[in-house]
Amino acid sequence: MSTIQEVAKRAGVSAGTVSRYLNGHHLKAANRERVESAIRELGYRSNYLARSLRSNRSMAIGLLINNMLNHFAVSMVAQVEREMELNDYSIILSGFREDRDTFVRKLENLIDRRVDGIILCEPIEDEHAEDLIEHCGVPVIAVSNPLPYPCVDNILSASRRGSRDVTRRMIAAGHERIGVLAATQDDYVSRERLGGVLDGFDEAGLPRGNAVVRIGGYSRECGYRDMMRLVREDGVDCIFALNYGRGRGAQQALMELGLHIGRDISFACYDYLDTKTYFHPSITTVCPPSIEIGSMAASEILSMIEQGRTGSGKTAYVEEDITWLPSIIGVS
Repeated sequence: MSTIQEVAKRAGVSAGTVSRYLNGHHLKAANRERVESAIRELGYRSNYLARSLRSNRSMAIGLLINNMLNHFAVSMVAQVEREMELNDYSIILSGFREDRDTFVRKLENLIDRRVDGIILCEPIEDEHAEDLIEHCGVPVIAVSNPLPYPCVDNILSASRRGSRDVTRRMIAAGHERIGVLAATQDDYVSRERLGGVLDGFDEAGLPRGNAVVRIGGYSRECGYRDMMRLVREDGVDCIFALNYGRGRGAQQALMELGLHIGRDISFACYDYLDTKTYFHPSITTVCPPSIEIGSMAASEILSMIEQGRTGSGKTAYVEEDITWLPSIIGVS
C-alpha cells in the first residue's frame, strides 16, 4: 500500500502538499495536477479511503489551542503536524483564546467531526467539557495545563524543576536576594515557575521574602517597567525572568541602564529560541521543551488510537533545556 511520502516523491512535492490536497485545500494548478497524477498512478486515494473505512477511523485528530500566537504552541503544533503527516493522519486545528464557551463549543465540534483523538493545549477546566471528554470514546491528551480528569492523560514541562535549578545555581553563586520577574499567576505554568523559585529558597534555608517578586503582564513593556523597579527601587543585582516577553523587556532596561549582564548583574531568563545557537551567548536560558512535548503527544495519541484505549489520568513531565552560560556571576 502506497504512502503519502511515496505520492509526494512521485509528484515532486512535499508530503504536506499531498496532505493538504487530501483534506480539500486549494493548491496551485500545477501542484494539484502532479498530485492527482501520482495518486492515480499509485492508487493512493482509494487505499487511503479503504483504510479509513476498514478501521472505522477518520484518519484525523483534533488539536485545540488556547493561543495560536504563543511561541510554545506554534512550535508544538508544527511538531504534532509533522508526526501526524508521517503517519498519514491530518489535523483539525482550532483555537479558543481563553474563552470558556468557545473552548466547550469547539471541543463539541471536534467530537462531532468524529476525530480519532484530541490534543488540548492549555485547556480550561469545565464540567461540561469533562462530561464531553468522558463520553466521547476517543483518547484525549492535555498539554501545558493539566486536566484532573481520570479519562485524560497530561504531558507537561517540568517547569518547577527548571526554575528551581536556576535558583539553586544563583544561590550557590552567593546571591541570597534575587529579583524575580514573574507573569500573572492565572495559569498553571506561571504558578509552577514561581513555585520552583520559592522551592529553591526553601531548600537553601533562606526566607521566601528574599525573592523580590514583581508580578505583571506577559509583554515586553511590562518586563521593562518591572526591571527598572527591581534595580532602582529594590536594588537587586541578580535577576530571574520567568517569561519570554518579560525577559526581553528586562534586557532592554538593563541595556539602557548601562548594566552589563555577567559583569554588573547576574541574569537568567526563559526563552523559546534554540539556545544552543548562542543567539545571546552571555545569558543562561531555560527553553521549554515544545518540540519534545509535541512529539510525545503525537506518539502517545497514535498509540492510544491503535490500541483502542482512552486516557487513564496519568501525567508525564518533560525536562526543560537549561543552557548554562556565564551570566550568573559569583558574589565574593
